[in-house]
Amino acid sequence: MTQGAHRGDMAGEQLEATQASSVDPAASMSLLTALLANPLDAGYEHYRAEHGSRPASVRGKIAVFGVAVALGFGSIVATSSLRAPASDVKSDLKSQASERTAAVEALNDEVQSLGRAIDQYSQTGSTAPSNPAQDLMTATTPVSGPGITVTLTDRSGTGKGNGNVRDQDLAMVVNAMWAAGADAVSINGQRVGPETFVRTAGSVILVNVTPVSSPYEVAAIGDANALSVALVRGATGDYLSAAQSVTGMTVSTKVSDNLQMEALTLTDSHYATPVGGSNEGGSS
Repeated sequence: MTQGAHRGDMAGEQLEATQASSVDPAASMSLLTALLANPLDAGYEHYRAEHGSRPASVRGKIAVFGVAVALGFGSIVATSSLRAPASDVKSDLKSQASERTAAVEALNDEVQSLGRAIDQYSQTGSTAPSNPAQDLMTATTPVSGPGITVTLTDRSGTGKGNGNVRDQDLAMVVNAMWAAGADAVSINGQRVGPETFVRTAGSVILVNVTPVSSPYEVAAIGDANALSVALVRGATGDYLSAAQSVTGMTVSTKVSDNLQMEALTLTDSHYATPVGGSNEGGSS
C-alpha cells in the first residue's frame, strides 16, 4: 500500500507539472497587464451586459435644452448690462468735451475781440471816459476845496526822548483824515494815494520815494469840522496826546477855505530785459 500510494502521488505531481508547463507565458503576461491598466473596465462591461444602457428620455432632453437656453439668455442680458454703462459714460464724455470746446472757442473769440479793441485804442490814442469818483479815489486828478492842515513839528531844544516826529505819527493822522471822510490828503505837497507808503529811511521820512522833513504838513480836503474833531477824539486823540508828552513834538491845526492839491505823479513800470538774447542752457 505504501509504495502504491507513493507512486500515485508522484504521478499527480507529474501531471500538474505537465499542465503548468503547457500554459502560455505570453498570455499570462497579457492578462496581468490588462488587469493592472484597466482594473474597473471588466466590472463595467459585465454590468452593462446584464442591465443594458438606458436611452435618454424626451423629458430629459427638453430639460437640458431649457437649461441651455436659460443660460444663454442670462449671458446675453449680463453682457448687455455691462456694455450699457460704458456706452453712457462715453456719451457723457463726448458731451462734456463738446461743451468745453465751445466754451474755449467763445473765450478765444472774446480775447481776440479785446485784442482788436486794444490795438484800435493804441493806434487812435483814444482813452476810456474818465470817472470823477475813481479819479478822486486814486488821486490821479488835481483837487481843491475847504479843509484843514495839521502841522507836526519836531521838538525844539533838549528834553526826554529824541523829540522827532515819526512815520507812525504821520500815518496815524493820515488814517484819521480818511476815516473822517476826507476827499484828498497830502503830506508836504505829496499827494497820498491808495498805494502811497510813509516810511522812515535813516534820519528822514519818505512819502513814496520823496523825502520830507519837519515841519510836516498833513493837508486834508473835506468837512473841516469833522476832520478837526477826528484829531481830538477817540484813539487818534489819545495817541497824539501821548506822543506829545513822550517825545515833545507839537501838533497844531489850521482851517482853510480853499486848499489846492496836485494830482499824484504816476511812475511808469520798467522791466529788465536780457542783453544779447536769452542764454538758454547756461554758459560753458
